[in-house]
Amino acid sequence: MTRLLHFTDMHLRRHQPGTAGNPARLSRDMPAALDRLAGKIADLAPDAVVMTGDVLDVPDEVLAGDSPDERPCETWIDEAAQDFQLVKDWFDSIGMPYLAIPGNHDHEGAFAGVFGDTSGARDVAGLRFFSFWDELAADRQPQRTGARLNLFREALEAPEHDHPQVHLQHYMIDPPTTARGWNYEYKDAAAMKEAVETSGRVRAVLSGHYHPGSLVTGSNHVIHSLPPAFCEAPHPFRLYDIPGDDSGAAVTVADHSLDG
Repeated sequence: MTRLLHFTDMHLRRHQPGTAGNPARLSRDMPAALDRLAGKIADLAPDAVVMTGDVLDVPDEVLAGDSPDERPCETWIDEAAQDFQLVKDWFDSIGMPYLAIPGNHDHEGAFAGVFGDTSGARDVAGLRFFSFWDELAADRQPQRTGARLNLFREALEAPEHDHPQVHLQHYMIDPPTTARGWNYEYKDAAAMKEAVETSGRVRAVLSGHYHPGSLVTGSNHVIHSLPPAFCEAPHPFRLYDIPGDDSGAAVTVADHSLDG
């Protein structure tokens, strides 16, 4: 049995000025929330901690190479790197394996400069994790293309990856979700879902991006899970107990929060 603690969509700002445009996203409260989460982690004793993107709240203008104020874009990027370093130092302090990926509100260059390239495969606590750095298409629907799509196919088909897997990505495969005119699930999500669930390898697909959160169980006990956004009260996160390779049992999911 492997226990994972999963949180997502933190939208943190500390060195970056200001806060997220949506007042429900408590960007400037997040450093203190991380300190509180560390206490929960100590009590719940997971084998690994997972964060599935939107670690920070970097302004859209900065992500596009511009600046939202009179300061150079490079200054914002430097501050984002300092915020990523704050988060990495927190991860290092909890004393257990962790996996983190960027989301669409993270500056990928600054993220990679601090965390390195966290995409690809990594074995932790008896599971093989595949981390995907995907992107939004021009219509803002997520897509998986090129080398990322090749990695996805290799994970599900290559003999060397015949191992219990967890897939980490910022965007969701299931359920189909539309809000504010945007499709939150991937292009070709139905085909991705079928491939994941018929592979016999994947135990869980853990995502973020859609702040209300969701949880569904597909065929072969595969869970598709994204907790509600950690940046919003009551600062939720999820705990998963994932059975070993030969048990055939379902993943157990429990919702937790800092304030509940």
